[in-house]
Amino acid sequence: MSFRGNDKKPVMVGPWGGGGGSPFDDGFYTTIKQLVVSHGAAIDSLRIEYQGKKGASVWSERHGGTGGARTDKVTLDYPDEILLSINGFYGSITTGGPFVVRSLTFESNKRKYGPFGFQQGSYFSLPVTGGMIVGFHGRCGWYLDSLGVHIKPLNDPSSIVPSVAMNKMGYNIVRGSAGKGYDIVVAVREKENTKKFRPRGLSRQASSSSSSSSDSEILSDSESKAKVLQKPAETNYPTNSNDGGPVKYGPWGGSGGSVFDDGAYTGIRQIILTRNAGITSIKVVYDKNGIALGGSKHGGGGGIKTDKIVFDYPYEILTHITGYYGTTLFMGPIAVKSLTFHTTKKKYGPYGEEQGTFFSSSKCEGMIVGFHGRKGWYIDSIGVHVLEGKLTLPQPPPNSPVSWADATLAEISHGVMTEPVPSGPGPWGGSGGRPWDDGVYNGVRQIFLTRSSEGITSIQIEYEKIGQFVKSTMHGSGTGETTHRIRFEYPNEILNCICGYYGSVDRVETQKVIKSLTFYTSRGKYGPFGEERGTFFTSTTTQGKVVGFHGRCSLYLDAIGVHMQHWLGEGKTTKTRISKFFG
Repeated sequence: MSFRGNDKKPVMVGPWGGGGGSPFDDGFYTTIKQLVVSHGAAIDSLRIEYQGKKGASVWSERHGGTGGARTDKVTLDYPDEILLSINGFYGSITTGGPFVVRSLTFESNKRKYGPFGFQQGSYFSLPVTGGMIVGFHGRCGWYLDSLGVHIKPLNDPSSIVPSVAMNKMGYNIVRGSAGKGYDIVVAVREKENTKKFRPRGLSRQASSSSSSSSDSEILSDSESKAKVLQKPAETNYPTNSNDGGPVKYGPWGGSGGSVFDDGAYTGIRQIILTRNAGITSIKVVYDKNGIALGGSKHGGGGGIKTDKIVFDYPYEILTHITGYYGTTLFMGPIAVKSLTFHTTKKKYGPYGEEQGTFFSSSKCEGMIVGFHGRKGWYIDSIGVHVLEGKLTLPQPPPNSPVSWADATLAEISHGVMTEPVPSGPGPWGGSGGRPWDDGVYNGVRQIFLTRSSEGITSIQIEYEKIGQFVKSTMHGSGTGETTHRIRFEYPNEILNCICGYYGSVDRVETQKVIKSLTFYTSRGKYGPFGEERGTFFTSTTTQGKVVGFHGRCSLYLDAIGVHMQHWLGEGKTTKTRISKFFG
């Protein structure tokens, strides 16, 4: 940024970040004396001490929420030190979440402060030559959603950084004007980090998508050139006689809340609903060319009952939905009251009370490949993306159970219980975050971990089920500095035990998270991953194999447990059962 002329009026630049939260503007002052930054996976809040025009200190309000694993103070050497520049990152903390400021770095005429937060997402920068920051503005809610600055010209501006030099540094130069006497040059670039972000584009583009960039897979440098998990070569997937793109139907219901749209994929694997007086939330696990992709959770957190609908994809296809919408309370807003899912094999539901106005997506032949609608405290309305045309379903592989449902019957006939049986309190770790449960599969193929200096920040597991590889959603924030990929030689190598440590974060005894994990297989040991300090735990109680994971997560992996298929003694594999191990 450069200033010309004698006009001393400050210039407003920015903000950079998302559009959530509420706007704020501190205005402009003589200078900045101190900044207080609370941060973790993102910038939770920012508070500034300004020097007023009459010599008194003026503190701003807290811009953001009350969270944050760390709080740092930036104290400038007033009046000899002035704030000249800021840069940082903005993006979503979770898949499909709103954009917030993830990281901030401040630069004065003496030194650089930061970075504070987590450097991931889109990079922004304010290269300043000839101006000083005298105020902040932006948007905030639970986090600092966006941030901009007020710039005042200096009496003796330094030399202007040429655009050519900035381009050579990898910046895109955006020029503009802020009025008489000012030229604005903002440099923006994507930071090349040690982690690669591989966006998962949708297979069809006829329907609009709001999640094409949010379902990104983070790989380490050693894995960045490897292929993303592929579907088995021998597996066929449903085909459709219509070569056009999906058609958008609906939404049906009320007009409250905000819009959501998962876009279009190649199929539907699972649907998870929560409900009370109406459908409070929906989360869909999609299929994209043989890979399981977990969509975002849409709706509120007030559900008192959870329903998990698992389809036998690709041998069972969701063809249409029906349901009811109406008021959730007397004279209250209109929301979806009930949902029923119809497939090529059966009907699932109804889930919820069939009261109000009936609706149906059954217009013609085809399969549902995505959901959209409106969300708030409830699912206010719901619609679908439909790939129209006559369906051709693949045949189940030879010498295999006909379907997941038939496989369940086969397991029961051999003494295997597919529903896990809780056997005590747990799981191991803390009680923070939200519970999650991947369920039961045939085995574990590979595990992705991210961790920071404080503990394990996320886990993601690739399972095998009836010859298909199913990838779980990421449990945790995934904001660690280090990523590990633990790949087993499945099916010849079996995961049979996990152990680790859990402890407090930043000496806050009430917040316990998983600090370290170690995995034992039929061929060896993997780990430990993380610092082995705190309270030890292990899943070793009987011989067997791990066939699923469950636990709790938030910014960290708060707790973890396993589903085990175990047997009573060596070689006694005919009488087995599956149970859910707790601490």
